[in-house]
This record gives sequence, C-alpha cells and structure tokens, in this order.
Amino acid sequence: MITKCILYCVFCLASFIFLAQTPVQRCKYRFDNYLNFKGSLNNRVEFQKEVIFILDNKGKKIFAFNENEIDVVAKYFINNTFVAQEKFIKFKGTKRFSSTQRDSISKKIVDKRIIAKKDNALPLSGYRIAIDPGHTGTNLTDAQIEQKFLYFVQDSINHPLDTIKLFESVLTFNTAQLAQKMLEEQGAKVLMTRSQSNFNSFNLTYTQWIEKHKKRVLDSLQRKKVHTKAQHNKLMKMSDRDLFWEFFRDFDLNHRAKLMNDFDPHASLIIHYNVDEKNEPWKQTSNRNFTMAFIGGAFTSDNIDKPENMIHFLRLLLTDELNQSEKLASLTVSNFNKNLNIPIASQFDANYLKDNCLFTASPGVFSRNLNLCRLINSPLVYGESLYQDNEKECKELMKMESNYKGIKTNERVLKVAKSYYDAVFKFLKN
Repeated sequence: MITKCILYCVFCLASFIFLAQTPVQRCKYRFDNYLNFKGSLNNRVEFQKEVIFILDNKGKKIFAFNENEIDVVAKYFINNTFVAQEKFIKFKGTKRFSSTQRDSISKKIVDKRIIAKKDNALPLSGYRIAIDPGHTGTNLTDAQIEQKFLYFVQDSINHPLDTIKLFESVLTFNTAQLAQKMLEEQGAKVLMTRSQSNFNSFNLTYTQWIEKHKKRVLDSLQRKKVHTKAQHNKLMKMSDRDLFWEFFRDFDLNHRAKLMNDFDPHASLIIHYNVDEKNEPWKQTSNRNFTMAFIGGAFTSDNIDKPENMIHFLRLLLTDELNQSEKLASLTVSNFNKNLNIPIASQFDANYLKDNCLFTASPGVFSRNLNLCRLINSPLVYGESLYQDNEKECKELMKMESNYKGIKTNERVLKVAKSYYDAVFKFLKN
C-alpha cells in the first residue's frame, strides 16, 4: 500500500511538472519519450526555445510551429479529419500565424469531445468509446491465411484427443462484446468495428470480400491512379493468401481506423491476444506468460518521408494524445496484472519489445509504430493481455462455462474485458 502511494505521488509530481512546461517543452518530451525511435529523427526535428522546425530528408525546413501556435494547431488536429489536417498543414508550412489568424482558427474549431453535464446521468453518459476486436478468421481456411490461430494436440501420447483449437478473432470479439456491455450499462456510447466474430470491418468474411468486392475495389483504385495498371494486374492474379498480406490487411486496418475516427471517440480500445514468440510455430504449449500494451510512436526517418505518415507524426507530436494514451494503457496493464495474475513484460521479455519499441515510464507500456496506433485520432490502448499458447491459458480460453448478461464466455476472457472496462472508466472519470 505504501509503495502504491509513493508511485501515485511520483506520478502526480511528474504530471504537475509536465503541465508546468511550455508547449515547446511538452512537445520535446513527447519527441524524446514516445516518437524518436533510437535517435533516428534527430536530423528531422529541430527544437528552439520558442519554435519547432520540421525538416525534410535533405535538411530543408518544411514546417514551423511557434510557441503561441502549438495549442491551437493541436486543437485543430484533435477535432478534424485527416483530409482537413492535411490541407491545414500544407497551408501552414513555415509561415507564422498572427494573433488574428490564431483567434480565427480557434473560433472555427468545434470541440467534439466536450461532455454536457446531465443531472442524475449514468457516470459515462455522453462519452464515446471505440472498440476494435483484432483479426477476422474463425475457421481454419481463413485463419491459416491470417496466421492468427492455435491448432495442435497438447499431449499426443497421454491425451491424443485433447486438441487445442483457438481463434484469436473469436477471443477478441467475445472480449469486445463484454466490454461493450459493461460500458453501455454505465451510459457510454460504444462503436464496434466488426459486427460478428468472423467478419472484417466491411461486415463480411474475407472469402466473401474476395467473391463480391475484390475486383470492384481494385478496379476503383486503378481508376483513381492509386495503383498502376501493373500493380492492379499483379494484385488481381495473386492467391488469396498473398493478396491478404500484400493488400487487404492494411486496407482493412485503414477502414477500421476510419470507422473509429468518424465516431470521434474519447478513448479507443484495440483488443488483441498474444503468443510467445519463442514458441513458434506454436504447435505446443509454452510455460511463459506476460501482459503488455502498446501506444503510438517510435517513428523512424523513412516513416515520415511518406506524406500521410508526416501528418500522423505531427498530430502525435503537437497534441497530448500520447500522454493520455500512456495513462490509459498503464491503467489497462495494471488491471491485467492484478486481475489475471500475470507478470508485466519488460523490454527484455520479447525481441519485438527490445528491437521495435520505445519503453515508456509506465511498466508494460511500449511506444510502437503499429498501423492503428498511428492512425487513430484519440487516446488509445492496444492491449495484449496474455499468451494464448500458455500451458494453462489455452485450456481456460477454450471453455464457455460463464455467462455475463446473455454473453457466453469464460472466466479469463471476462477478466480481460473487466480490466479494459475498469481502465476506461477510471481514465474518463479522472
């Protein structure tokens, strides 16, 4: 109890110090702690006392954000679409806004996250939470394409009929349904990016998308000159598996992000279940088990050479979304640890944590340049609650012995959902 009190006091002191900083200093904190992957952006961002310069890969200054502009630009980013952000940044360039221009921009911004106070309202009334249950495959055909399933005999000698069969898409969707139910009971409005456990964000299976929409979508992208004729022909001839990895996976993720951003959420949950990387190809169980969560960040210089990634980078640099995401993710990981009794991962517990992430001040929370962590315009947590291939977890996750208000589940998934719910509730109310 004393340790928790000390940590809370340290956290409060750190928050106070952060808020006392100037806008440029706060951006520098985000740059150093979340965004600059192993120093790879040192030559792309220049911090001066009252201005931030963004440079192209040849050292030319292409954007400038002065001390008295940062807050209004950040507010614009938070409350506008990607298309509007892109136009705004092109207009901004390196020019300095006058006080009249700043006031004019500020007055035109509609704050979409203001919560109207309501007498006797449920505690989360007025809040919007977006939930993305990861993946789509719920049969061996689709799941083998996506490679997000476990299917093996745990003990072929003593228990040859005891088969482990788990689809991550089913686990994430079940978790999302439970979290949705809990949040809605407290008055929140919840968006789910998928309506069934075997659906993608287009509300059909991958096989159905191939049959009904593949040609139409690829033809449209060629007409719009997003793809060349050669690219179009190559994609049209690909196997379903190759097309998934070459095109559809990112196409679906971008659509998930669009659905969530159009909802203007106050918080976003990206739900996943992990596996032990050292247990590949996952045809047996592992005795390892860790919990962790990701937020955005960890950009490299070549990342921001892409114009669309530059916009996302600027949003994360100038707004407080990464700070808020760390808070939400920290609450989530702490709940996973407490409710599931699973150790919190350090950067040394997986190669991708050591090699691809920046570790934050919050245990188990890592900045990682994942697609959704970059695209979603809200505080978020990308949760990896447990290892599915753990020798105990895999058995528990296959059970469906529990019922939460009409939703069949098991105790482990229910605890994961409760962990997300408690984290969001505390995050929003505080």
